[in-house]
Amino acid sequence: MENIMDDSKKSNRKNILILAGVLIAALGLLVFMAFAFFGLGEKLKYMSYTKISCTEDLQKLKEDPDGKFLLTSDIDMNGMEWKPFSFSGILDGHGYTIFGLTVTSTGEARRDTYDGNLKSYSTALAGMFDSLDQAQVRDLTFRDSHVDITSDEPCFVGTLAGYMSDSKITNVNVIGDVYLRAHDRMFGVGGVVGYGYGSFTGVQTDVTLVCIDTDRTTKDEQFMGGICGAGYPDIVNCTIDIDGYVSEHGYTHNGGMIGLYMFSPEGMTYKGKMTGNSVYGKITFFEENDDRRAYCKGMIGEYLDELEVFENNGESFRAIEVKNYDADLLPEKELQSFEVEADKAGEYDVSISYSNPGEDATYGLFINDRFIKKAFFPKGEGTITETVHLDAGKAQVVFKYIPGDGNITVSSVFAVKSEKKVTLIVAPHEDDEILAFAGTIQKTIAEGNIVKVLFLTNGDYFGSDLTPVRYEESVRALELLGVDKSDITFLGYGDLTLGTILQSDNWDGMFRAHSGYYQTYGVPEQNLFDYRFLRSGSYAYYNRRDLTEDMHEYILANLPDRIFTTSEYEWHEDHKYAFLLVKSTIETIVKETEYHPVLCESVIHGEETTWPEYLTYNADGSAVITEFSTPFPTMQTTLDWNKVTKIILTDEEVKKKMQAIAEFKSQNDGGEEYASTKDYNYAFCKRDEFYWECPY
Repeated sequence: MENIMDDSKKSNRKNILILAGVLIAALGLLVFMAFAFFGLGEKLKYMSYTKISCTEDLQKLKEDPDGKFLLTSDIDMNGMEWKPFSFSGILDGHGYTIFGLTVTSTGEARRDTYDGNLKSYSTALAGMFDSLDQAQVRDLTFRDSHVDITSDEPCFVGTLAGYMSDSKITNVNVIGDVYLRAHDRMFGVGGVVGYGYGSFTGVQTDVTLVCIDTDRTTKDEQFMGGICGAGYPDIVNCTIDIDGYVSEHGYTHNGGMIGLYMFSPEGMTYKGKMTGNSVYGKITFFEENDDRRAYCKGMIGEYLDELEVFENNGESFRAIEVKNYDADLLPEKELQSFEVEADKAGEYDVSISYSNPGEDATYGLFINDRFIKKAFFPKGEGTITETVHLDAGKAQVVFKYIPGDGNITVSSVFAVKSEKKVTLIVAPHEDDEILAFAGTIQKTIAEGNIVKVLFLTNGDYFGSDLTPVRYEESVRALELLGVDKSDITFLGYGDLTLGTILQSDNWDGMFRAHSGYYQTYGVPEQNLFDYRFLRSGSYAYYNRRDLTEDMHEYILANLPDRIFTTSEYEWHEDHKYAFLLVKSTIETIVKETEYHPVLCESVIHGEETTWPEYLTYNADGSAVITEFSTPFPTMQTTLDWNKVTKIILTDEEVKKKMQAIAEFKSQNDGGEEYASTKDYNYAFCKRDEFYWECPY
């Protein structure tokens, strides 16, 4: 009985194993058939497509512009000049890449494009295609593409096409640059398409765009967008990285995504959608025009129409406006890097041999990717010397072009140890550096040392039109005392904002100054850019994080031996918080490095309004020069007048200080906003200057 049962169990197990084997085989067959089916489906899907596998095959698109085409491999177009043509078919990249597309001429097609006033223009077009008409382009990457067009007629250009109508662009990636030089009435550039309507879905770009108006005597309309210059397309789930440059003597319309989102010329409206998009980068531009528009925004430059859906879009974008109209704006040019070596950390005289065939030029001097200072290169050939701090070991020295200046060639760079010391003056406003430290500046320079001056605010409480005036006044006054213009730096924050910014618990909370500004700015027409722009090409916001970072970067880049600034006990908030900002920055850096400076504080706004005592005059009109009295006669402070450091000025140094103060006409004779400040300013012409030292 037991043997019969055992045989039965064995038979059942055998049957089960056979059945399992059959099922596995059947499943494998089904999987094989599924793969075969889908493979066949893939083949059937593209059976009607013409295969493109080399540059010669691309001409088939021109021969059959309504056809269907499939890339079957990457295509290298380097060294090949491409002539645009119109296309109305399907181009499926199948995930492949076209390398080195180069376009330098417009195509034969002309299409009507419209400005914001619905005025139409017959327009020249350029890109891989001049025009896409009810076309589809998908799953394709352009890498290292170059479109460079000069036109004497209205013109739109883009990497893929100058114009598109009712076309679909899906999962297309563009990495390259587009240049347009034009001047006739209306023109623009787009990272993908110049002008048009249809849809962009899943598009990604990393593009450099340049649009230059070549005629200063005429007014025209200019457009730039990271995906499309102008039009009314749907844009969904696209990611744009743009580095744009616009030089326009008419009207600009610039957007990180699209320059002008307009309405349909036929229907007068278009209920489009823009969802799930991201924009990164910046557009640097100028608009030389009394009737200014100056549109430049992260998503849409100028918006004329309605969007049915606008949601889930984000941007990290900077609009950088330049007000020097004499030179076209171009991408930053970086000269070759030079290597120098320092035996030990300290100050070094860096000698730079160069040639400059154009006008006097300004370049940023960077060491190991950190902005150090501006370097001025006069026209011609020669050698300039800059004193900079080098850490021990090898360092990379690079010169970067500042917008609006010339084209230099550096032939050699070498560094030798310097005995010079660096003194930094940190001034809350333009004129504070002279009132408190004009004598200190003169003596330091006379000893053969370097004086650098850092201004925290633009002194623009009564309006930003004062900024260029105050910049110019301080530069003249400092040059009179012997300070090199390249050693004068402007952080560019708003007047009377330092206390508000630095007391904020929200490090990223943005504040708007009384002048209306909420980010740093300089005076480009004087070739005086703000510090953040010089070191990064963008502007800083008026917030605690950016202000603190700017101060930290400046001191770390220069490591001055002595730092002079105003006092924490002054009633003026900018003066008080200038000291606290410098002090906290030094304390942070001292903990991180071997840096040990001396912090020196002086006073401009004392306890009483009668301090400092006004000048009195002799019968012959000459000033009676006395010494300072204590600025805090009754106020409790940690500053002991018996322990103050005083320096005595010579007659010549006092005279120079008076002449420097005279440069500040806006403060001495500036109308009702600065009534009675003249006598107060000249009251700082004393026989001495004073400060308290705090070594670290």
